[in-house]
Amino acid sequence: MKRTSMVLAATVAAGLLSAGTASASDWAMSYLPLPPGGGGTARVAGTNGAGDYSGTADGKLVTWTGGTVADHGIPAGYTKVEAADENASGSVLGSAVYYSEGSHYPGKHAFVFENGGFQFLGKVPGYYNSQAHGTNDRGDVVGTVFNDIRYGSTAAFWPSGDHAHPVLLDVPPLLTPVDIDQDGTILLNEQFGGTWLWKDGVLRQLVLPDGLRESRGIAIRNGKVLASTQLGDRLWTAFDTSQEVPGGMSTMALNGSGLVTGWVSPRTPTAWSPGGPVTALPSPGNAYGTVVGDNGEIAGTLEGGSDGVPVVWRRG
Repeated sequence: MKRTSMVLAATVAAGLLSAGTASASDWAMSYLPLPPGGGGTARVAGTNGAGDYSGTADGKLVTWTGGTVADHGIPAGYTKVEAADENASGSVLGSAVYYSEGSHYPGKHAFVFENGGFQFLGKVPGYYNSQAHGTNDRGDVVGTVFNDIRYGSTAAFWPSGDHAHPVLLDVPPLLTPVDIDQDGTILLNEQFGGTWLWKDGVLRQLVLPDGLRESRGIAIRNGKVLASTQLGDRLWTAFDTSQEVPGGMSTMALNGSGLVTGWVSPRTPTAWSPGGPVTALPSPGNAYGTVVGDNGEIAGTLEGGSDGVPVVWRRG
């Protein structure tokens, strides 16, 4: 699409934003390349925080390093992969999906992709399947294990340096892990309830504003927690201290300094930092941010096709 069309679309989108939302004159959008021969769509799911990204394209694992895309395919015996996260060393976390004969419900096996290959995480005795949700820079992994997904799952932890021997988290059965912080604090959601933090065997619930009973944790980074509530998304800087994300913004990710990305309705990509306005990111159409690097870059999806087109926003 021509640059003039992109600028016009971004200007129109910014004009539709709610009061208090600024136009992003100092941000620029660029496209991430796609693997040749595919369907032309992809989704970014992780970043090393320094300008490299990971995700999926046509069900295959892909990475972007120095602006170049690499197609890593699908492990033998599986039908597709689901990328989940990436840490500063470039270790990509995900799950490989398969279907047993005659079953309509997927089985999954969690993996890390590093040193050029898929390395499956160890299984918990008594559980056939595992699904990865989050990793931190030291290599700890949090996720779930299950047999038949229709009957629920159990929280599990794979420690750094020993991914072959996972352990079940000692948490109530209605808590599901979402993400893990650099210090090992695990973010969990309670079914039909609130959001919890687990660290060294101690559980603490995020304190909600008066009148709210439910929240859904989205991400945790450097002690900051992003979560949604019935009255909008919020950012916690401590388990009992939070502030509303302004502008009706739906959030998806944050970095260590608190930079948040997501979108505002209908699908205008946005960025926000505490104390500032929600900023509309330039886009030629509906889009949203999905990951934020510690270098301040935002990657996300320009809607279109089954997954969308992967894009990056940079300042300057």
